[in-house]
Amino acid sequence: MPDFTFVTYADLPDLDPDDRLAVTELERRGASVGAQVWSDNTVDWSSAGTVVIRSTWDYHLRHDAFLAWIDRVAKVTSVWNPPSLVRRNSVKTYLKELEQRGVPVVPTTWVDQGESCDLRRLMRDRGWEQAVVKPIVGLATEGVLKARADDAAQSHLDSLVARGGAMVQPFMPAVSSYGERALVHIGGAYSHAASKVAFQPLANAGDAGEKPVTATPAERAAADLAIATLDSPWLYARVDVVPDEAGRPLVMEFELVEPTLFLSLDAHAPQRFADALVAVAS
Repeated sequence: MPDFTFVTYADLPDLDPDDRLAVTELERRGASVGAQVWSDNTVDWSSAGTVVIRSTWDYHLRHDAFLAWIDRVAKVTSVWNPPSLVRRNSVKTYLKELEQRGVPVVPTTWVDQGESCDLRRLMRDRGWEQAVVKPIVGLATEGVLKARADDAAQSHLDSLVARGGAMVQPFMPAVSSYGERALVHIGGAYSHAASKVAFQPLANAGDAGEKPVTATPAERAAADLAIATLDSPWLYARVDVVPDEAGRPLVMEFELVEPTLFLSLDAHAPQRFADALVAVAS
């Protein structure tokens, strides 16, 4: 049996190239590493060694099935990140908890499934000229719309709410000028940071214009507040922040399920990830 199994999805059976950097480092140390598709019902997960959730980039399309899969696998082997964290983080309402615990987050209005919401009135009341409408279970730009208060945006919101909950946030101009900053944490500590392109499509790591950056002290502090809310062990986390009009970093996403870790953008990141994997498997 392998020491580790990195888990992916059917469209990327050989893993994201970024994750293969960690595989290469583990193999250099003598570990055996496999790759499996999470939705492949023929896999014997009891023989998978330590299971590492990576590019499961269709989980939002089969959310209930994905959570059931995690529960099944966790009964026969260890899964990282742990199922309790993955389950909670797979729905973006986790931002509510972050805000309640003092983490600065992008302002968000939540619309429950089946609830009626007048987007024009909402944006007028909030003073938002542009907004971003998203599903509460989503990945990359799936279901995400940068919107003005018009009929098309209202129809999009209505469609999301008919299928599940939705969230409406102000469009943050800094995502286009300054960029989103993704702060990667591995094995309990900050590792490195990358800049991301606004409304980045789903793509292999490094294929959508990401670049290495040095996170500012304020960005590190905002990310630290998010990390401090974790009350159980974790392997990896990515905190995506964007500055508001006053330059204060706000948390846009706190990724614990399947975030790209941008290992290729830091020379020592693959080794850090391998160190962390060996630690949780020991």
